[in-house]
Amino acid sequence: MALKPLSIGSAFVLGTLLIGCNPPTTPADTTAPTIALSATPNPVTANGTFTLKAAVSDDVGVTKVEFYDGATKLGEDTTAPYELPVAVTIANNGKKTYTATAYDAAGNKASANTEVNVTITDVTAPTVSLTATPNPVTAAGTVTLRATAADNVGVTKVEFFEGTTKLGEDTTAPFEMTVSLNAVQNGKKTYTATAYDAAGNKTSASTEVTVAITAATAPLRGTVVDQNIGAPVAGSTITVMQGGTTLGTVTTDANGQFTLNGLSAGTYDLKARKTGMAGSDLYGVMVGTDTPSVQLVQRPAFDTAVSPEPAQISFTRADGTTPLAGSTFTNSVDFKIKTDANYTGPIRIMYAQLGRTPGSGVITASNTANNWNFSPPQDQQGVIESPGVTVPNASSPNFIAGFGTAAGETVYLQIMVVDFNFNYSRYIVPIKLINTNASQNVTVTAPTAAAATAFTLKQEGSWTTPYNTPNPDAAPNGSGVFVEVRWCYTNTAAVPFAFDIERSENGTTFTKVGTVGGGANASCSATNQASRPYNFRDTSADLTVGKTFTYRVMARGANSVASNTTQTTPLAQFQPTFIAPADESTGVSLNPTFVMGQNQTEIGADGAAYNLRLRDLMTLSGYNLPGSAANALIRVEEGTGPTGNGIAVGQSAVFTSTGAVLGAPATAANVLTDTSGKFGAAKSLAPVNTTAHTVSLPLNVLGAPALQPLRPYKWEMYSGFAYKYAPSEGNRISAYSVFTWPAGTDAPILQTRGTNINWDFITGEK
Repeated sequence: MALKPLSIGSAFVLGTLLIGCNPPTTPADTTAPTIALSATPNPVTANGTFTLKAAVSDDVGVTKVEFYDGATKLGEDTTAPYELPVAVTIANNGKKTYTATAYDAAGNKASANTEVNVTITDVTAPTVSLTATPNPVTAAGTVTLRATAADNVGVTKVEFFEGTTKLGEDTTAPFEMTVSLNAVQNGKKTYTATAYDAAGNKTSASTEVTVAITAATAPLRGTVVDQNIGAPVAGSTITVMQGGTTLGTVTTDANGQFTLNGLSAGTYDLKARKTGMAGSDLYGVMVGTDTPSVQLVQRPAFDTAVSPEPAQISFTRADGTTPLAGSTFTNSVDFKIKTDANYTGPIRIMYAQLGRTPGSGVITASNTANNWNFSPPQDQQGVIESPGVTVPNASSPNFIAGFGTAAGETVYLQIMVVDFNFNYSRYIVPIKLINTNASQNVTVTAPTAAAATAFTLKQEGSWTTPYNTPNPDAAPNGSGVFVEVRWCYTNTAAVPFAFDIERSENGTTFTKVGTVGGGANASCSATNQASRPYNFRDTSADLTVGKTFTYRVMARGANSVASNTTQTTPLAQFQPTFIAPADESTGVSLNPTFVMGQNQTEIGADGAAYNLRLRDLMTLSGYNLPGSAANALIRVEEGTGPTGNGIAVGQSAVFTSTGAVLGAPATAANVLTDTSGKFGAAKSLAPVNTTAHTVSLPLNVLGAPALQPLRPYKWEMYSGFAYKYAPSEGNRISAYSVFTWPAGTDAPILQTRGTNINWDFITGEK
């Protein structure tokens, strides 16, 4: 049966009845707590503390007990048992009265007193001396700290310190402690021993230990960068560990570099920490007679308020139980990766790649090399476990290409996990790989047309490859740099097992920086180096702006044969500027002259190239100058002489070009300015000021129609980069410094840099 609604009259009666009913009242709490106060121990006969203890009860409940020395409040306790420790020394000898006051929730209170008698008689501190054996320390191992301590009553313990860091303590004679040392800690170290007696008296003594350890191993050198091709991280603390024991710390210098001399042969772990930066851990660095250089990536923290501690990783073979390290594999590698739960979730990516050199960066890109990566669901937290993986597979067909031998070879599997805060965990795992690929028995010939090209980017690249649009900008000097080496191998009848890429800093002594799988392709472009079929990307932190590096490629089968050598010198950052028409300017000519500044000669470049986009903001129509393709370019070259662009210093050339290769102007019509006569008759349609380093580009000279009067326009830099020739290698381009490049599919620059310059202006009347 449905309920009937109340009428207005019935609602009034009900309200009257409710108003007339008074709720019951609760009697007020007027009963104070009961309290008794005692002290333990009492009397007090030794330096230390005694405890005030209040026994309290209340008919409703006690909310707190306050403790007083006279009128001075010492503290309070809000939960039973109600206690407070009080420190005393011989200076407190005598009788003193203490008070405790108990409160209930109604504000009722009660107090109780107790008298404490302090009669401390042992005021004699122990005596102590400290020695270290051996001293000096000349070999990695342990040093024994030995404290000789005595007291008129008895020594209760001796604490050992290095500086202010407590190393441990010993409670029984002889009072000793051992400390592990190696060459990381070379120098003078001060240790201190502090002896205590039961009355709390104490005495300290110190000794200085000279650590001068030498070892027959190569130094461990490393660099910390904020991306694989990024800026150096200065002031990062590098902690060196072995077997879970901390051996010492060093700090990266202004170039992000550190050196650890004299480490004993073995395996070490490194941890990089710096305020504001995510943490970066590297496990399994091999130190021996041929110690590699290492590179740690330490990115700015996504959130500086959360933990900089990376995830701890465990790994097995794909079955989930068989140990991975030290296992033997034949023609494939299988693994499973698992994190702990103590990281800043979610996990961004799990990553694995095979690399020959323990500690090398190995994050490269090549058409004959592969990595494996796995991105867990981004709503998944806690322990993350990858599926069991066996590679090569369909998505990573070249995972082992170029690695292992028919007899078996120790190679290194790099495993990395990055969490949401950009904390990095990287492990170098030794495995034995048997590879029965028959190309190991092939007698190979030399690779051809090897060409090394340096790229300096206005912005850094992603952590895997330098191809994604990055954030933030790189630091100006030495950052955002990588070298791409491309080559051909046309002997399809003798396919090599591997290509080894080698680099030299002096043009004579070469060191292997990477390995990719072998291959053969009958085609080889003589003019377009970017289209040559094989490539390797060197992202080493050793690459330096303004320094020349020489590369060669070794084809490896039953023998090894070297390609031609090729050189590149990375450029500093290219920084073009807009000058006129100025941003937000008005009354601009209908045939304006676009004026730009450029630092091409300052950074060691031989030229700069631009594509300018002009848009009518009223109709949203417009065009690109000199054409719509990203590689339709206005080329500006200030003279750098016969070893550069072939234009005399103080002279200049401006011309247009298009296509995947930066060559000379196609026709005389493409030449706008040529004060040196290199390309024909002298012209000065687009003047270059080689002192101020500016170029002026009249709109009508670029073949564009006049602008509309009283109309808002925008001009922007669609493409902008500097470049350097290699006259000794057929005048090819050997280095680029990229400010902006819009299309990652357009040669000669196969990557996107999402930056530009946008200036607005308004034209005047006709």
